[in-house]
This record gives sequence, structure tokens and C-alpha cells, in this order.
Amino acid sequence: MERSKKIYPAFFLISCIFANIAFCGEIDGLLDKLVEKNILQGWEAQEIRINTQEEVKKEISEGSHKTLPLWVQSLYLGGDIRLRYQESKNDKSNYERQRGRYRVRFFASTKVNEQVLAGFGFASGENSDPRSTNQTFKDNFGKKGLYIDYVYAEYYPYSWLSLSGGRNKNPLWLSNDMIWDSDINPEGANFKTEAAISSLLKIQSICGFFLLNESSSSPNDPYARYFQQFFYLRNGNSTLHLKGAFTYYDFKYITGKTVLNYRPSVTEGYLNSNTLKSGKYKYFYKPVSADAEISYFISEPIGIPLTDRNISNIAVFGNYLKNTAISKGSKGLLYGFRFGQDKVDDAGQFQFSFSQRRLEKDSWLDTYPDSDFYGGSTGVKGREYILTIGLLRNFSVILDYYESYEIGSSKKEKLFQSDINFKF
Repeated sequence: MERSKKIYPAFFLISCIFANIAFCGEIDGLLDKLVEKNILQGWEAQEIRINTQEEVKKEISEGSHKTLPLWVQSLYLGGDIRLRYQESKNDKSNYERQRGRYRVRFFASTKVNEQVLAGFGFASGENSDPRSTNQTFKDNFGKKGLYIDYVYAEYYPYSWLSLSGGRNKNPLWLSNDMIWDSDINPEGANFKTEAAISSLLKIQSICGFFLLNESSSSPNDPYARYFQQFFYLRNGNSTLHLKGAFTYYDFKYITGKTVLNYRPSVTEGYLNSNTLKSGKYKYFYKPVSADAEISYFISEPIGIPLTDRNISNIAVFGNYLKNTAISKGSKGLLYGFRFGQDKVDDAGQFQFSFSQRRLEKDSWLDTYPDSDFYGGSTGVKGREYILTIGLLRNFSVILDYYESYEIGSSKKEKLFQSDINFKF
């Protein structure tokens, strides 16, 4: 009892005195003084120090610290580094291209207050191409640049409603990258509603617009408006999960206008397939997209012979696209499967994925598809194989192989990527 009486009144006294001090170093200084004056024993000071640190950690994690601002308590920092070897052979080129590349990304997000979130991120890149954050080893050791990858604010007037604006991660649910490259962070605004119909069914509706360009010579800036209805359904024991979304897009002030920037590179052997008239878009683009994924979690994972790995998740996914504004060259289709773990975050985990796709020339604007699949062109088809292997926590290797073809032609490209990924 003497120990408790001595330690906890002292702990209470120190907590009160230092309630407005943010730095633990000052608390350490006071504890050292109390030990020097024989008010506390060394082991008692250490116990108080540990208890204080744990209490502060708990308050910060809960956002309830009385002194630190909420934005400091809820500050989240993260990022990743990727090192890549890439090899490609395009039938339109007379050589095989090999490159060493890297990517670095860093981001921060926080709560401005109880109802507002904000965040920003930086990423590498050779230029401002929205479909790539890669930097190639070149230019005789010349310094490389960073770009604003995203910056946004999100307001929650109610728990089920949010309004967001800025340059942000794609707000739409996607099972694949057939029409949206994963590096694209659109600029615009949206509002989103969420509702739990039951413990097994959740729905989400989102609508908004993407700003595509700004013109000083025209009052009609091109933009895209969109609406997505998403649902998530699972069974009672959470082994079977179904996700699906129906999305409608309407690209405004595109037809008869100058083409948008960052189309596939013709000089590198890729296609500019969208139909043009006098160098301007000929058709309207009003695509609808149906996207779905079924995932099964195996309660007793299946071991793989001669390895220390197992299969705990199997999934199939698909995406159908149709530009409702035209009839010819207006469809897209992707389907595939994967198995291993649902996500690869640690040692012993892996995931293998296969997908087949066909994206006709005017089904979608050729400025947005995955840039690794025939340079992001439309009017192409082919397949992709991905193997992800977890080596350690937040440390993985990814092997990615593409075999893509021009629709109606024997021209093709084979591309192989070997990535080492580090997350922090």
C-alpha cells in the first residue's frame, strides 16, 4: 500500500502541473529532480514516466488530449518507395527497351475539426503526366522533381453525408484499371451519402464533377459529371463478399473541341484511337460502366505444397463499359480472377491475379486508361498477369506482365515490370 500511496499521488501531482506541457522531455526533467532530492526512487520515477507516456498516447489516439490541437492528435503521415526494372518490346519499334525507374510518394492527412478532414500528397514524376509518378534513371545524375499529387478538403455535416473538393484520389469504386489509371487523381468536387441497410448490406451514392481543363478563350470549360451507385453485401459469417457499382459519366464540351493533353505517345508506338474530325473530338462521350467483384475468404486456408504460403482468398471480378452516345467502337470489357491473400502486407503472404480486357476505340477517352497497357491507348485488347509476394511487413516484390494488341491488327507489345515496394 505504501508503494501505491507514494507513486499515484506523485503521478497525480505531476499530471496536474504538466497538463499544459506537450513535450515529455520536460516531465523527464522534473522526475529526475525528484529522484535527486530523494522524493522518488529511480524505479518509481520510471513507472510514472511509463504511465504518463501511455496515458498521453491513449489520449492522442482517441483525439481527447486536452492540450494538443485536434489536427496534431489526428495527424497521419505515410508514403511509399518503389524501385522498378522495366522491359518492353513494341512491334512498331526495332529494339527492346529496358529502363530502371523509381517512384516516391509522401502524404499527410488530419482532422481540421470534428467535421472537416484535409490532406495533401507529393509524388515523383518525369513531368506533369497524370498517369505516371515514375522517374527514370537518366540525365547523368540530374536532380529530379516532386509534384503536388493531391490536395483536398472533406466536410461531414452528418455521419452519412460528405462533401469533398480539390485534387483527390479517385472517389469512385473500381475493381480494375481498364478505364482509370490508378495514378490519376482527378480535380473537382463531389458529395457522397452512405447508409447501412443492415449489418450485411451497405450502399453508397456519389455524384460530382471532374474539371478537365480551363480555357481563357472560351466560356465553356470541358468537364465530366458522374454518378455512381455502389453496394457491398456479405453473408452472415463474412466469408463471401460481393461489391458492385453502376456508374454514369457525361463528358461536357468535348465534342468539336481540341483534344485533351496526355494522350498516348505515337512516337513510342502507341495509338491515338479516339475518332477526330479536323483535329477535334468527333463524338460525344457518355459511358456507362457496370463493375463487380465477388470475393470468398477460406476459413481453413489451403496450403501450397513445398512452400510456407497458403491461399485464404479467391475472387473474380469484371467490368463492362458502353459509350451510350454512339454505336460503333463503343464497348469495353474486362474480366479476371485472383487468389492468395486479399491484401499483401506481411511476410508469407502472396497474391496472383489474371485479367483479360478489350477496350474499343471510342468507348472511352484515351487520356485515362492504364498507361502500362499499350501506353494507355483505346482500340486495344490483351491480358495481364500479376504476382505479388510479401517478403517482410510493408516490404513486397511485384512481377507484372502485359501482353497487349491493337484491335484488328497483329501489332502488339509485351511489357514486363519487376517492382520492389516499401511502405511507411
